[in-house]
Amino acid sequence: MSFPTIAPEPFFNRIAELTALDRAWRNRGSGGQMTLLYGRRRLGKTYLLQRFFAGSATEPAKSHCYYLAEQTTAASHRSALAAQLLEALPDTGAGIEELAVSWNALLRYVSAHSRTRSADEGRFGLILDEFPYLVEQSPELPSILQSWWDREGLHSRLHVILCGSQLSAMAALGKESAPLYGRFNAGMMLLEPLGSEQVAAFYAGSTHYGLVEKLLMYGILGGTPRYHALVDTSRPMTEEVVALLFAPHCVLENEVRFLLGSEQIRDPGPYNAVLGAIARGETQFSGIQNQTGTERGVLSFHLKTLLDLGWIRREFPFGETGERRALYQVADPFLTFWYRFVAPLASVLQFSDPQRVYEEKVIPFLGDYMGWNVFELVCQQWLQQNARQSLGLSIQRMGRYWSRDGRTELDVVAELGDGTFLFGECKWSAQTPVGLSVYAGLKAKVQSLPEAKWRQNPTCVLFAVGGFTPELYALAAQPEERLHLVAGSDLLPTL
Repeated sequence: MSFPTIAPEPFFNRIAELTALDRAWRNRGSGGQMTLLYGRRRLGKTYLLQRFFAGSATEPAKSHCYYLAEQTTAASHRSALAAQLLEALPDTGAGIEELAVSWNALLRYVSAHSRTRSADEGRFGLILDEFPYLVEQSPELPSILQSWWDREGLHSRLHVILCGSQLSAMAALGKESAPLYGRFNAGMMLLEPLGSEQVAAFYAGSTHYGLVEKLLMYGILGGTPRYHALVDTSRPMTEEVVALLFAPHCVLENEVRFLLGSEQIRDPGPYNAVLGAIARGETQFSGIQNQTGTERGVLSFHLKTLLDLGWIRREFPFGETGERRALYQVADPFLTFWYRFVAPLASVLQFSDPQRVYEEKVIPFLGDYMGWNVFELVCQQWLQQNARQSLGLSIQRMGRYWSRDGRTELDVVAELGDGTFLFGECKWSAQTPVGLSVYAGLKAKVQSLPEAKWRQNPTCVLFAVGGFTPELYALAAQPEERLHLVAGSDLLPTL
């Protein structure tokens, strides 16, 4: 008996990903489609697949077999997959033992059945989730898949999806030297964390979550859908943050420990130290090294591992690529918040009221925390999604800039389609409107930049949660100023 797939709730966004999957599924050709789907843990890869295959009120469920690999033996993997296949594709002439004898037997069973499907029946989906666990026990599996795909799978009514959370292992499957290179004809899909605008959908309609609270929840829980789905929006933000992150035995108490453990990191201590140093503001290699007391070669290894896992990112000043100028940032606000506030307060929380600890040790510093890094990320996301439609600007590339002497820092620098450049300042000013002095300061920074072409006809954009003074709005109304103002209500227009 095959059980129906239940569509997950709540489910927001992922429109582009669902569209790409649907396009492959509806491909007019009768040949097979293969997709590589990967992304960090907890981002909703399985939810995405559930939503796609479950169907809707206007569309029937799609025929498929979903297999979630565990850390077990190759023989156990094959037996479990055989049982799943027989549930999805019943055959009185086949048994589990017969199918589980080899990977080839399993794959040939799938392609043999798919070739008998009519055009009306459509494709059959084979989803192998946590695929690296399969390869760990059966290193030959990618080669077997490649041979089977070229011989049978590509000529069958199939949609094969290889899914996984180990970023480097999954990305390696598509490299030129890998057996499956060139076989992902339906695309290689990296599932990214949600942005602040998508996260806000979790709090739509709640009287407790206005503009500032929605942005704060992004700064605290990041872009991971699962964490926001845990929030009871009928309760005030402060109560929910305490309940999820600071209260004894809270839901997310062991989340970071789980994430590190799931990546098979045997000694999490050095990685915790590196992440903690970066979250507290030590973003240069030398600063991280000094704070963690780690040898240069060892630290380089730890940083590379965290980069491969997608836990941190490396930034260069706009227009530069020199390694000595690189800065490191924790990749997601949830991890930044955890290592900046939750982890350092672990001992205090054992003997104190968590509500009081949060009010005294976290709330007074949230403004600085949001202004230091999170709000810049929010503003850059907004530009990526809205610059053309809202500002009439075509952005070619974007980043931050900091001078060698440390005197000039720019939150946003972007090259525009006409060859000129955009410069932005991001102000987490929830209470006070931004005035002319901030704009004057930004223009002075631009004039101090070393590249002459950057200073020619620059465009400026100011972001501020609390809006702007009437004088600044009047100035922005003059076209020759090339000034754009983006207030909080523009960042999250669907409040």
